[in-house]
Amino acid sequence: MYGVTPPENSIVKEVRCIVMVPQLGTHQSYTLPNFLPEDDNLADMEPLGIIHTQSADSNMLSPFDAIALAKQIKGQKDWDADSIINITCSFVTGSCFLTAYRLTSEGLEWGKENQGATQEVKGYTTSMFEKVTMILSDKFLGFFMVPEGGVWNYNFMGINFHENIKYSLVIDHPNDYYHESHRPSHFLDFALQEDDDVEGPDREDLFN
Repeated sequence: MYGVTPPENSIVKEVRCIVMVPQLGTHQSYTLPNFLPEDDNLADMEPLGIIHTQSADSNMLSPFDAIALAKQIKGQKDWDADSIINITCSFVTGSCFLTAYRLTSEGLEWGKENQGATQEVKGYTTSMFEKVTMILSDKFLGFFMVPEGGVWNYNFMGINFHENIKYSLVIDHPNDYYHESHRPSHFLDFALQEDDDVEGPDREDLFN
C-alpha cells in the first residue's frame, strides 16, 4: 500500500494506491519480491505497508504476518517501522473484516530473528503488535497498479517466481485470482481435453 501524510495532520496516513506485486501466497503466509516497485506514479507517495487476505478473523496479527512484515521493513531502506502497518482482510460468511496492526519494537526484533520459519514458531506474544485505528472513507479515490502484462498471482506457476524477479508497473484493475493469465497450464489442459473429445469423421462401412 502507498499513500500520503496530509500536511495538517502528521499522524494520519491516507492510502491512495494498492500495488499488486508478483507474489506467492496463502491465507497463512506470502512471499514478495526483494525489490519493491519504483514508478513515477508512486514518486510522491510513501510506502504504508501490506494488506493480506485470510479466511478467518483471528483478532490478532499472526506470527507469520509479523515475520513477513519484519522482513520487508528490514529489507526496504525507505520503510519506516513506525508507520508501516499490516492490514488483514478476513473473509467470513457474508462479511469482510479489515483490521490494521503495527509491530512493536519487540515484535520487529522477534520477526527479524525468525526469518525463514515455516512451521510452528515459539515466543510470539500479543505484546509484539498493536492495533491501529483505521477509518474507511469515500472521500478519496485511489487506484491499483499491477505488473505490466497483468500477472501478479504465481500460485499456479510457482516455478516462474523468484524473490529477485524484475517487473515494471502500469495502472490497471488487477486480474482475478483465478484469471487464465495466472494459470495458463490449466487452460492448455482444458484445450487438450476438448481436442480429445472431438470425434473423428465417420468411416464408410464397406461391408454394408
